[in-house]
Amino acid sequence: MPEPAPWVMILQIMNPNKYQKPKKKFDDFIQYSSLAIEMVAIMGIGTGAGIIIDHWLNLKFPAFTLGLMILSVIGAIYHAIRKFL
Repeated sequence: MPEPAPWVMILQIMNPNKYQKPKKKFDDFIQYSSLAIEMVAIMGIGTGAGIIIDHWLNLKFPAFTLGLMILSVIGAIYHAIRKFL
């Protein structure tokens, strides 16, 4: 197999990873987007469960909604930290 022309070798040296950087940025975007969707889902499930329990028990003060909402926010933050460390 013949060797490539000198100008081809110079171009390869100047920019060896030309096509890897956009893929890295896209992978980061997908990773952060999925984390955001997971966090919203965790908080939505917790808050929804609190609303259902409050309606089921006929409570005037939304104690379970507030409690589960706070716990779900803490759980979502814990999930995010655990996923990145």
